[in-house]
Amino acid sequence: MSKRLLLVAVLACVISSLWAQTDSPYSRYGYGILKDPAVGLSRSMGGIGYGLRSGQSANPSNPASYSRVDSLTFLFDMGVNLNFGKLSDGSGSQNKTSGGLEYITVLVPLKKYLGFSFGVIPYSSIGYKFGSTDTEGSLMSAKTFSGSGGLSQVYAGLGYATPLKGLSVGVNGSFIFGTLDHYRALTLVSPANSSVEYTELSVKSAKVDIGVQYEMELSKTKKLTLGAVYSPRMNMRADYENRHYEMTSTETLGDTTIHKKVDAGIPHTFGAGFTLSQTDKYILGADITFQKWSGVKYSSVMGDGLSQSDRFNDRWKFAVGGEYMINPYDRSYFKKIKFRGGLNYSNSYLNAMDVNGNIDGYNEYGATLGFGFPIRTTLGRRISYVNLNFEYKKMSPKVKSMISEEYFGVSLNVNINELWFFRRKVE
Repeated sequence: MSKRLLLVAVLACVISSLWAQTDSPYSRYGYGILKDPAVGLSRSMGGIGYGLRSGQSANPSNPASYSRVDSLTFLFDMGVNLNFGKLSDGSGSQNKTSGGLEYITVLVPLKKYLGFSFGVIPYSSIGYKFGSTDTEGSLMSAKTFSGSGGLSQVYAGLGYATPLKGLSVGVNGSFIFGTLDHYRALTLVSPANSSVEYTELSVKSAKVDIGVQYEMELSKTKKLTLGAVYSPRMNMRADYENRHYEMTSTETLGDTTIHKKVDAGIPHTFGAGFTLSQTDKYILGADITFQKWSGVKYSSVMGDGLSQSDRFNDRWKFAVGGEYMINPYDRSYFKKIKFRGGLNYSNSYLNAMDVNGNIDGYNEYGATLGFGFPIRTTLGRRISYVNLNFEYKKMSPKVKSMISEEYFGVSLNVNINELWFFRRKVE
């Protein structure tokens, strides 16, 4: 078992460089496009998680849920995705494709009523490339902008079922790290002259999530679970480096600017939700999340053209979702498949600036559909799942001249359910 945990730990340390990449011009601002911590079945249920208690996969959205794991279970979950996007500005459109590894999580019992989870999930992602060509008289110029990187979140957490019936508490401790890379170039074709600028922001920060869940039995098979999570604001520091080059046909001049411990931060986050479930039949739930991004520190040396008061918006997210299985005890494989779906809405935490100097954000609408295909293992009749998820997302800007984005995503995650601390009987 120790070799298995060592392998998982090594994977968790190296995959942060393999995250599924965003392909959105809005990721030029702030920390890029935020990635909510929805994994496994939560991902295909609209992203709900605060009231979700599943013995089938880890739920980093609320660490109190870890107490749900039984004393003989080892759960390993890993997901990958592929996104097809369409960007349009009213006069034209462009198709984009992106994808990669999404997350890796592990959930195990430490003792009765105490579960432990660790893994690595994305916090934000940056990915964009766009440009323009201008001609004025005999002078032709080309502008190019691109970016990559993002922030990853390595977490470890405990969930404990308290002596008070139905009440569980939990906490996640996380380390957020990553590099935000931006590139900008201005090229004059005649006379040949180029200006190139590389900007890099390296971020490291701690993060804490405190969760609680209360489970009430409505009948022998039905339960109502209430959940809440709080993450305190963190004022962190980051390292900034800018490399600027002026190039002509005869010489290249370069200059490097470095600032240590520039302002950066993540917001207070409050979340609450519930699920209503019937054993081996269905789960229905809803979540609401508030992130107080206004006032969060972010260094002006990043050169995004925005002021402290214009840069971020308080973010609200609403999600509803559910899961349904026809009959887990029927011989028909189809009736044992888990059908999932959900809807979500949020406003953007970041603002962007258009060519006319207008500053505003966007609204994001999403819909998910998923299927859980069971795989029964031989030892202990454990059931693992291969989950296939489909997602539609639309990012609608509040300023008409800004870019509208649509994405259709397909993701696949493998949820492995194995025995933990199993001892064979010797006769």
